[in-house]
Amino acid sequence: MDNSQSEIRRQIETTRSDMAEKISALQERIDCAVDEMKHLVDPKYQVEHRPWLMVGLSLVGGYLTSRWLFARPRVAPPPRSPRQNSGLVGGLVSAVAVGWVRDFATNLLRRRRSQTGGNAGKSAQPTVPRGFH
Repeated sequence: MDNSQSEIRRQIETTRSDMAEKISALQERIDCAVDEMKHLVDPKYQVEHRPWLMVGLSLVGGYLTSRWLFARPRVAPPPRSPRQNSGLVGGLVSAVAVGWVRDFATNLLRRRRSQTGGNAGKSAQPTVPRGFH
């Protein structure tokens, strides 16, 4: 029984030393990771090792900060009334409508003139403004 107890103690010591080595290796890796994280957020370290990246980031940060601080409030365009025509199509529709009204008025005045033209006196004829002939 002494052999088995001594053998068990030896295995325990071997396991303990293996675990101590693994724990120290793990502790070393954790320390390296912590140092890397500290360097990642340390501005002095970053400026020393990545100067152009830091210059670019500071320019972008300054630009965005100035846009945020000195931004003008956006003014909404006034609401359009439903009677406003929009663009080329609205202009064409307006031009056609004005042309039709002008032609209608011209034809109406010509008919009146022809109807009253049979009268003896010229005073009964309506006067037509220039441009409507």
